[in-house]
Amino acid sequence: MDAAEALQEFLRPQRVLRNLKREEAILEQAEVSRILIAPGTENEEEDIAAYRWGDGERRVLLVHGWAGKAAQFFAFTAALRERGFSVVAFDAPAHGNSSGVFASGPAFARAARMVDERYGPFYGVVAHSLGAAGAAIALAQGLKAQRVVLLAPVAFVEPLLEMFIKLRELPDPLAAALRERFAARYSAGIISVPLLAKAFQIPALIFHDPDDGDLPFRHGESIAQAWTGAKLVPASGAGHWRILRDQTVIEGTIAFFA
Repeated sequence: MDAAEALQEFLRPQRVLRNLKREEAILEQAEVSRILIAPGTENEEEDIAAYRWGDGERRVLLVHGWAGKAAQFFAFTAALRERGFSVVAFDAPAHGNSSGVFASGPAFARAARMVDERYGPFYGVVAHSLGAAGAAIALAQGLKAQRVVLLAPVAFVEPLLEMFIKLRELPDPLAAALRERFAARYSAGIISVPLLAKAFQIPALIFHDPDDGDLPFRHGESIAQAWTGAKLVPASGAGHWRILRDQTVIEGTIAFFA
């Protein structure tokens, strides 16, 4: 394996195609469309699966995380619809029912901006894990919203790269070459959400479990400290994935939007 192959492996998410019954049920209620997005640094032209529930003026965009998919927001989607919001979500490149092999925060952001062009403007954005980083990049690049909620957000990508290097037990020369190749492709402004957040004035609510076993709480703390007007809410017991269906988090989000 050389550095180019190692970077491709780092950028290749595990695609989860099988849906739970609750995920299937929520997708059956959606208006489904396909959106082409321009080639990025990871893939050629991508065909994105987008989902819409309702067509009211108070629209909320949902952005899933790494190795996730739009259907995982089934609890959020149902709750938002019950409260009168219309909901839009999408499968990011190389995720769910979308095309592509590789993904990244910028790839998530490109997809979010194209979905915004089709279904926006959005009143609120709810984004999970790496999807939060993608949403932040999209906001910095022109996506508009009046309220933003981040769930167990990724603040820094470099620690994830270091985790990948450690898990794959890459030898030092290869690890150094991988870091160099990664830095050449992705600027510091893109891989640091707190750096982006310094310019944001949108009210934001951040939920993060202090005992999140997948993504340390300091990620949420770092974003909250940099984002003017952001509030960090410790979501004890919500975990990294259960947070998507945690009723306290969902109710807190809806109250924030309302």
